[in-house]
Amino acid sequence: MQFQINLDIIPRVRYIGYVNYVEPWSHFARQLNEYVLYIMESGTMYIEENSKKYMLGKGDFFLLEPNKLHKGYKKATCSYYYIHFKHSDLTITNKKHIDDMVLKRRLTLESNPLSEDIPTESISFFCKQFNISNKLLLMNLFHTIKDGITDYYKKMEDYKIYTSCKLHEILIKVCREYLTTIINEQEKPLPRVYHTVQNIIDYINNEYQKKMTSSDIEEMFELNYDYLNRAFQKITGYSILNYLNIIRINKAKELIASTSLKVSEIGYLVGVEDPYYFSRLFKKYVGVPPSKYRV
Repeated sequence: MQFQINLDIIPRVRYIGYVNYVEPWSHFARQLNEYVLYIMESGTMYIEENSKKYMLGKGDFFLLEPNKLHKGYKKATCSYYYIHFKHSDLTITNKKHIDDMVLKRRLTLESNPLSEDIPTESISFFCKQFNISNKLLLMNLFHTIKDGITDYYKKMEDYKIYTSCKLHEILIKVCREYLTTIINEQEKPLPRVYHTVQNIIDYINNEYQKKMTSSDIEEMFELNYDYLNRAFQKITGYSILNYLNIIRINKAKELIASTSLKVSEIGYLVGVEDPYYFSRLFKKYVGVPPSKYRV
């Protein structure tokens, strides 16, 4: 079963938590007027919804639907995170929407990251029961939900909004992973170059603070730099160096606006050690030197 969700809308979390059953346990029967999301940490849960049986294991993302009776049908030990929430634009869809999903990925990869325009519509998709085999993503989801739980029980200002934003982050990441899984299973997946370009974008966004040369890019992605640069420019509209500089200057603008650091310190923090070169680069992209931008 596939769900369609409008990611322009933030879900409203009512309740969030974690349980660890060290003795065999069977889910109690209940019927709620809200969604319940489970993310399995370990063990097995046997649960049925409107008489349809499911077996949940480690790494499973599972969504129970409103106004349907669910209960356990077999005892087992397990640990899992749960989130009770409502969403005004989350529905079941019978159509697979694979072509639409793949097109969205392509348009996103080809989009201008600095444009104010949103490259695609906000509709995304995920599966009712979806195993997250990507270990790094699963750990990231656990970290995100733990952060939400901590804030929820502190009950500081706007704690339910904060927790709802954490759920929103989880849903976006699961939609992305679901689409990646579908693409990988297709007979005609996206060309390898699209994945490589996305990996380069991720690499630059994560490592822009470090010195980065064409040789570093070649070594990292085991492909000729000129080939990578042509592919990158064809898909994004920017050369690799241009994109790197844009990311660095945008990060510098954030630091100038939000800190009292010296210009030389900011240049160093965004990966440009030479303060004179950093000033020239900043003026090239912003139109004024960093000293004037701060004013």
